[in-house]
Amino acid sequence: MGQHHPSTLLGRLLIASGAITPEDLQEALYQQKHCDKPIGEILVAMGALAPRQLERALRAQARLRGRPSPDRAFLLVVDDDPEVGAIVGDILAGAGYRVGVAQNEAEAIAAVFAEDGQRPALIVLDLGLPEYGGLEFLTLLRKNGETRNTPVVILTGRPDLEDKVRNSGLPISAFVAKPVAARSLLKIVEAALAKAEPEVAPAGSPVA
Repeated sequence: MGQHHPSTLLGRLLIASGAITPEDLQEALYQQKHCDKPIGEILVAMGALAPRQLERALRAQARLRGRPSPDRAFLLVVDDDPEVGAIVGDILAGAGYRVGVAQNEAEAIAAVFAEDGQRPALIVLDLGLPEYGGLEFLTLLRKNGETRNTPVVILTGRPDLEDKVRNSGLPISAFVAKPVAARSLLKIVEAALAKAEPEVAPAGSPVA
């Protein structure tokens, strides 16, 4: 497998948001081979991207990836409510995990499938997402070979959506009711990671 391009997540975010086209990104990547400028600057110089759009995408990229820390398990929180996402993220980060927060399906897909070697060890997923919804995102994860076994903890405040997940037969690790109780969430996350594949390391544990 070739070396992954460091701008893959940013490119995915820009395409998912409709800010640029795949052709724009391809042209920018081609130009980047002949210069050392960041891909975002090239897109702006091309006229394919407004500076404000780049700023928003860079903020989203930072929010999705959390603080770099290769010896910590990376978890992704997916919730369209920024306040809830921040609370859950703070709980997990306080326990020593590296945490990214996605606020919609497009961001979540970009974060999970970006080719930068930072696939989440576990996903905390809100079922009540806009557009396609959390169940559809969960279905996408389970259909993909690379994420088929990724532990998923479901955040739920709606019994009807919880029933849909149970009836779907899609494997999940656990349900967590809103409002989220910190101690309960951490116990569930720790148990789910412990049952996951051996390469998933606990928070704070060095990666071999």
